[in-house]
Amino acid sequence: MILSRRAALGGIQMDELHEAIVIRGIDPGTPQRTLTGVSRMSGAGQRVTEDRWETLEAKITWAIDIPKRQMAARRRIYEMVTAWAGRCGWLTLSGMEGRRLFVDKVIVGGHGDLWEWTEEYEITLRAYNVPFWQSDLPSQASGQMSAGRVWLNVEGEVESPVDVSFQNISGATIQNISVSAGGKTIALTGIGLGGTETLTITHGEDGLLRIMAGSRSVYSKYTGADDLIVSPGRVAVDVSSQRAGILTATNWGRWL
Repeated sequence: MILSRRAALGGIQMDELHEAIVIRGIDPGTPQRTLTGVSRMSGAGQRVTEDRWETLEAKITWAIDIPKRQMAARRRIYEMVTAWAGRCGWLTLSGMEGRRLFVDKVIVGGHGDLWEWTEEYEITLRAYNVPFWQSDLPSQASGQMSAGRVWLNVEGEVESPVDVSFQNISGATIQNISVSAGGKTIALTGIGLGGTETLTITHGEDGLLRIMAGSRSVYSKYTGADDLIVSPGRVAVDVSSQRAGILTATNWGRWL
């Protein structure tokens, strides 16, 4: 049964597992935020000491549209859904078109008494590493240069990282490159980027920074900002290199 409320995990639609599955409710969740502060010496106001986004939980409520006397069938369908939920991956929900959530942990509520044919069941899908909905298609800007700038349209409601690639097209080795975005700079020295290799500053599904020269990690060779984190809007991305290359900046917007 194709429903008005739909949920897909890892590209597999839940309501396509069996026609008796009925999705009763979808809650895309809101990121949990921790804010702490200490009192100012002046006797008025506070100073923020910590501001962190923690986790995001999406929830799906569903039911089995089969009479209670067909217990074996009801159990098989419940187990189908449990198996569907027993994975991590990208979650998409109806009502959140154009966005997706990377799920790190799925919690399936107990089935209770399957004889109760009106019973509803709940699945909690939790994002730990990146507790935001993300654009399913990236914004991108590119240009050919040795030193210059591209302008990137950053979507979303909160800060997000910029991915950068710089393809060496000079035919000679590049040792030093610096990349800047949002007032933050990553400088790399002694990377030995070959004449046809590409430098990549990327973030995996876990949101962690990776820096590669071709197939080699050059993470240990960078100094500067912890990451290239930018706010939504039109953002300048700058590169300074010894030789010419193709700069490509990419961003997946993050949403609450």
